[in-house]
Amino acid sequence: MKYLHFETQAGREETLAFLRDDERVNRNVRFEGEPPAIRLTEKGDRIRIRCEYRGGATKDNGFLVGTYFTGKLTEKDGVTTLRGFLFTAPIYHLALFALFVFFIVQCIVRRGFSVIPILLVIFDVFLFYKEFRKQGIIARYLARAFRKLNEKNRQDPE
Repeated sequence: MKYLHFETQAGREETLAFLRDDERVNRNVRFEGEPPAIRLTEKGDRIRIRCEYRGGATKDNGFLVGTYFTGKLTEKDGVTTLRGFLFTAPIYHLALFALFVFFIVQCIVRRGFSVIPILLVIFDVFLFYKEFRKQGIIARYLARAFRKLNEKNRQDPE
């Protein structure tokens, strides 16, 4: 889980339009293979951003909710602010954390060491390697979008 906070002088609607246009935000950015698709959905002032890989051998199904950004886009005093969190498979990781704590407690109660908690963490890293990479893709996408919006507003302040 990561906390992200971005600001721009652009208006809320202009910011939303820019975030929806992943072709424009990813212009001049190199990816291995096809660039991932960024999907933005909004409900009031809350937005959710998902990242989907395209062109791979297997379908990207977003196992147990997958990786997504959820946050609030607000405009106040001419400054549009995006604040929110990046999550990767929160339902799965909550269950995994509970299981990890259970194994640690059992190790303490039984006064013995078990390799199972360590193996669970290693399994989690291998299982969700591609999903965890999406956190970086979404964070860089948002940073790039807000940087380009700020540059655009500096060049032609209207």
